[in-house]
Amino acid sequence: MEQERTFAESMSETPYQLRYSDILRVGTPVATMNYHKLIPSNGSSYINLQTIRLPFNVPTDSFANLKGAFIKLRVNNNGAGGNDVLRLDPCCGVGSLISTWRIVSGTGALIEEIVNYNAINAVMADLVGEQHRTGHMSLNEGCSNNKNINSGSGSNQFDSPNIGGTASVSGGACKIGYGQSKTFTHIPMSGFFQADRLSPIGFSNGTMYIEIVLPSLNFPFAVESESANAINWSVDNVELHVPVLRMGNEFNQSFRELLASGVPINWNSQSYQNIQSNIANGSTGENTIILSTRKRSVKSLITILRLTSTLTHAEADSASARVGCACSEYNYEVGGTQIPNNKIKVSAEGASGGQGVNGADIGESFSHLVNCLANLGNVYTGTMMVRQNYLKADNSSSSRIAFGVDLESYGHSDVQSGMNLSGQGLPIVFRPTLGVVGGAINVDCYALHDVVYTLDGISGTITSSS
Repeated sequence: MEQERTFAESMSETPYQLRYSDILRVGTPVATMNYHKLIPSNGSSYINLQTIRLPFNVPTDSFANLKGAFIKLRVNNNGAGGNDVLRLDPCCGVGSLISTWRIVSGTGALIEEIVNYNAINAVMADLVGEQHRTGHMSLNEGCSNNKNINSGSGSNQFDSPNIGGTASVSGGACKIGYGQSKTFTHIPMSGFFQADRLSPIGFSNGTMYIEIVLPSLNFPFAVESESANAINWSVDNVELHVPVLRMGNEFNQSFRELLASGVPINWNSQSYQNIQSNIANGSTGENTIILSTRKRSVKSLITILRLTSTLTHAEADSASARVGCACSEYNYEVGGTQIPNNKIKVSAEGASGGQGVNGADIGESFSHLVNCLANLGNVYTGTMMVRQNYLKADNSSSSRIAFGVDLESYGHSDVQSGMNLSGQGLPIVFRPTLGVVGGAINVDCYALHDVVYTLDGISGTITSSS
């Protein structure tokens, strides 16, 4: 009896709500924080295909909280007439202006590069909750506040004389009138920025910088005009706002001594590598698309298809106008192994008299896509995809589908448990069976991979290893 009573007492605990004597602890080391506004070093106004260079001019012996940073910029509509209204991409908004995202160290070494950043940004914007995108992202980035939008593709244009398009395409989208401008903020979808550690940029040698390569003229916006040459835009007032923390002299001296001893400072995150290919017009049936990556820990693969014509069309939402090509099944071959063993089945839902399409099958493919980014069954996982726009039976209008497969051994853990492809002699093979290929198709595969950032104390340089 005495043993039972002792055991019961050892298992008891005072509820948090009754711990009145708890004292709020003080953060150590004590730091002061302020926001620094960083501006470009290569001009003040930019147009299509130009590069914006933003240096990290932070104080010496300081840390940057890049997870709390954001980019602010103004978009100007320089169209030729009153009907030249620009509509931002309804899924990713101003994120469509970033064609290539690049971070370069103070010594010129490449730390991060995401090619076709805007396309994967549009996918991620579709995989957040409705309140987040129609609220936060609509206010900050100019995304649509309408969940049921279906962005325009190359074969779903604004038909004359209905300038402005249909409500399903443009309803709720953010627009910029002729001769007007709007200012937006964008939170970078960058592994370097979204790491869970403070970045010791102020302890590195040289000046790191961000390069943002702007897309082609017709890519980032859809023009609500009958003129195919109506798009004319520019970007200015670009600012990078960064919370910067500065510690006391005692901590800085101790940190410097640690670096001088040769002990490297490491922190980790995840980033994306873009791998590109194409599918020729009319290539129906099973396609074998060969891709390649040498990353050591590939967590997942996400592949999107877009009509080549949408990338330069003035009335297409080029970043988010994905197509499904009436895909019926797909899987990957990674390192000679079929993943999954059996192909993932998929069949279009679409809209047919409000009843959908007989035989629709979209749940399996969506479950694999969710597994790429979150644990299946996570109640906090949201999406802007709906049955009616997930996969169309043809390419007459865009589909929200992205073809994904998870490769992690220990799902979404804090260890490197992705597939090691650094020494594989065999490529990645994407094998979709397509029913409709009505035009040349651009294939963008994104490998989500682990990356380790290192501040070398001897050389004072920040490098990345993946």
